[in-house]
Amino acid sequence: MDCKYLIIEQKPHRLDITLNHPPVNILTGAVMWELTAALDAAAGNETLRAVVIKGEGKAWSAGADVSEHLPGKFEEMLDVFCGLCEKIRTFPIPTIAAVDGLCLGGGCEVALMCDFVLASARAKFGQPEIKVGVFPPAACAHFASKIGWQNAMQVILTGEVFPAEEAVKLEMATRLFPIESFNAEVDAFASRLTSNSAAVLRAAKRAALVGISRAPEAASTEVDRMYRCELMETADAVEGLKAFLEKRPVEWKDK
Repeated sequence: MDCKYLIIEQKPHRLDITLNHPPVNILTGAVMWELTAALDAAAGNETLRAVVIKGEGKAWSAGADVSEHLPGKFEEMLDVFCGLCEKIRTFPIPTIAAVDGLCLGGGCEVALMCDFVLASARAKFGQPEIKVGVFPPAACAHFASKIGWQNAMQVILTGEVFPAEEAVKLEMATRLFPIESFNAEVDAFASRLTSNSAAVLRAAKRAALVGISRAPEAASTEVDRMYRCELMETADAVEGLKAFLEKRPVEWKDK
């Protein structure tokens, strides 16, 4: 696709999407629409096994456009923003936010909707919305389930900005890597995902979303059904099991 605010790079079984809206990758409505369209296109690619979202320059994203939060504008902004966050949260394959710089406000919410948040030592995270008289909607809806109630309350209610090391302790970031080796570490982490079957990754992600969204008994029943009727109907589930038993390298078909 032709992009104005994104850099898109196709790699083996992986798609890298880089936010490119200088100077700090503010998430205007136009940027969010473009990112949504890029994710829609990626979702239909059944050979992809991971999507990595990066930020060009000194910020992953410093947040949404404050001017779009005002009366008469915020309704449309909120529709686009919440739709983007939900799309990332429920994306059919694993998503990684590779954060090497500022990650604030709406940018922080979008990053934490990813399955994994990899941070460089210079990354900083925070939800400063409370300081300008509003609250972060995606953070309020999902951070408690992602990082725990007390951590979520500290992030949302104080508006503080946390350095990468503290963000890991608050479970906002999955892993912390040195600045000089950050890109190589992101590649290594992503390879742990892209070495698996796309079909089975999709099945596992769907099952995990069921697990987090339903009561335990209902989740158990539905995941059991998914295992029997969906997972075991894939060629790769059978291939993986046979390869293990036959002590040979696996050959994924992504089906």
